[in-house]
Amino acid sequence: MTTQIKSKKITDIKNGGIRGYVKLTDKTTTHFEITSDGEWEQWGNSKENLCLTVPLIEKLQQMILCDC
Repeated sequence: MTTQIKSKKITDIKNGGIRGYVKLTDKTTTHFEITSDGEWEQWGNSKENLCLTVPLIEKLQQMILCDC
Protein backbone atom coordinates (compact mmCIF):
# COMPACT_ATOMS: atom_id res chain seq x y z
CA MET A 1 0.00 0.00 0.00
CA THR A 2 1.32 3.42 -0.98
CA THR A 3 1.37 6.09 1.70
CA GLN A 4 -0.84 9.08 0.93
CA ILE A 5 -1.99 12.27 2.60
CA LYS A 6 -5.03 11.44 4.72
CA SER A 7 -5.82 14.89 6.14
CA LYS A 8 -4.25 18.25 6.85
CA LYS A 9 -4.86 21.24 9.09
CA ILE A 10 -3.53 24.73 8.45
CA THR A 11 -3.73 27.63 10.91
CA ASP A 12 -2.71 31.28 10.51
CA ILE A 13 -0.17 32.61 12.97
CA LYS A 14 0.24 36.21 14.13
CA ASN A 15 3.24 37.16 12.01
CA GLY A 16 1.45 36.42 8.72
CA GLY A 17 2.72 32.87 8.42
CA ILE A 18 1.01 29.54 8.85
CA ARG A 19 1.49 26.34 10.79
CA GLY A 20 -0.21 23.01 10.68
CA TYR A 21 0.11 19.31 10.23
CA VAL A 22 -0.37 16.59 7.64
CA LYS A 23 -1.61 13.14 8.65
CA LEU A 24 -0.58 10.28 6.40
CA THR A 25 -2.15 6.90 5.81
CA ASP A 26 0.86 5.21 7.45
CA LYS A 27 -0.37 6.79 10.72
CA THR A 28 2.45 9.36 10.92
CA THR A 29 1.91 13.08 11.43
CA THR A 30 4.18 15.75 9.98
CA HIS A 31 4.08 19.21 11.57
CA PHE A 32 5.21 22.32 9.72
CA GLU A 33 5.51 26.08 10.03
CA ILE A 34 6.01 28.64 7.28
CA THR A 35 6.93 32.22 8.21
CA SER A 36 5.65 35.27 6.33
CA ASP A 37 9.03 35.64 4.60
CA GLY A 38 8.79 32.09 3.21
CA GLU A 39 11.12 30.21 5.52
CA TRP A 40 9.73 26.83 6.48
CA GLU A 41 10.49 23.80 8.57
CA GLN A 42 8.84 20.48 9.16
CA TRP A 43 9.29 17.82 11.80
CA GLY A 44 7.95 14.38 12.61
CA ASN A 45 8.47 12.97 9.14
CA SER A 46 10.57 10.14 7.75
CA LYS A 47 12.71 10.39 4.62
CA GLU A 48 10.36 8.03 2.80
CA ASN A 49 7.45 10.49 3.13
CA LEU A 50 9.23 13.69 2.09
CA CYS A 51 8.00 13.24 -1.49
CA LEU A 52 4.46 13.77 -0.15
CA THR A 53 4.92 16.60 2.32
CA VAL A 54 7.60 18.81 0.74
CA PRO A 55 5.59 19.60 -2.44
CA LEU A 56 2.58 20.54 -0.29
CA ILE A 57 4.65 22.79 1.96
CA GLU A 58 6.36 24.41 -1.04
CA LYS A 59 2.95 25.11 -2.60
CA LEU A 60 1.76 26.75 0.63
CA GLN A 61 5.02 28.72 0.77
CA GLN A 62 4.41 30.11 -2.72
CA MET A 63 0.87 31.12 -1.73
CA ILE A 64 2.28 33.13 1.19
CA LEU A 65 5.02 34.75 -0.87
CA CYS A 66 2.80 35.84 -3.75
CA ASP A 67 -0.13 36.65 -1.43
CA CYS A 68 -2.58 34.86 -3.73
